[in-house]
Amino acid sequence: MTDQNQEKPKMGEGILHESARPMKVYIGDDGVMYLCDKDIDPDKPLKGQACWTCDQVLFTRGG
Repeated sequence: MTDQNQEKPKMGEGILHESARPMKVYIGDDGVMYLCDKDIDPDKPLKGQACWTCDQVLFTRGG
C-alpha cells in the first residue's frame, strides 16, 4: 500500500488524555505542529514561546 491510499489524520479526532496543564496544538507558519501552553500568543513565533515540536516531547501512550 502506498501513502497516497491512506487518509491524512484530522486534527481533534484523536484520543483525549487530560494533561497536567492546559495545552493546545498549533501549526506554525513553517508547517510544523507545536504542542503549546494554552495561553501563548499565536500571533508571535511559536518557537520562542512555551511550545514544543513532537521530536521534543516524549509520549507514553500510543504509537
